[in-house]
Amino acid sequence: MRRFAFVPVLAVSGLLLLAPAASATCTPGIPFDRAVAQAGAVWWGTVTDAGVTGRNAPGLWGLTVRVLDVLKGPGPKPQSPNAVIGTVFVSSCGPPLTWKQVSAVAPQFVGKTRLFIGTYGSGALVTSPYVYAEGMAPQQQYQRALRDLGLQRTPSPSPLAPLAAGGFPLWVIVLAALVVLIVVGLFVVARRRRTTV
Repeated sequence: MRRFAFVPVLAVSGLLLLAPAASATCTPGIPFDRAVAQAGAVWWGTVTDAGVTGRNAPGLWGLTVRVLDVLKGPGPKPQSPNAVIGTVFVSSCGPPLTWKQVSAVAPQFVGKTRLFIGTYGSGALVTSPYVYAEGMAPQQQYQRALRDLGLQRTPSPSPLAPLAAGGFPLWVIVLAALVVLIVVGLFVVARRRRTTV
């Protein structure tokens, strides 16, 4: 019986080990408001790719981020009118992880929109793993950071802007709009034929 009781404890321990690494927030740590005030750079963006920096530095991930907003400090230069891509390095604040654990965590970053708080240098933002986010969701962190920095962002007038900001490629939005137009066009043509007959 004791042998089976050990299995859930081990499983929960593994999840707790990976959770701080994936969220890059630790407790105890620097209070969120102070971290934002002291940071050299604060970005809001969506992770499009994630990898491990190298076997010699396990626990450090290199993220490719579509930067949606630069709240503080320098930001990456736009590659095109619709893409501002930056590099962010995120580290784990928990116990040392093995190469296998670090590699398994990397995909968990992809697709997440979040706030990156840290220092900027050599073309990349290096986050601090010791920011205490007080249980706030990413969107709440973004709003709180805006308030802390005295910034205001006007809501986008386009209803498609949130989709584009969430990381949908422009061609997907254009294709969806074309499909809607074709369906409406077919409906109008069918209705006219019905009325003429």
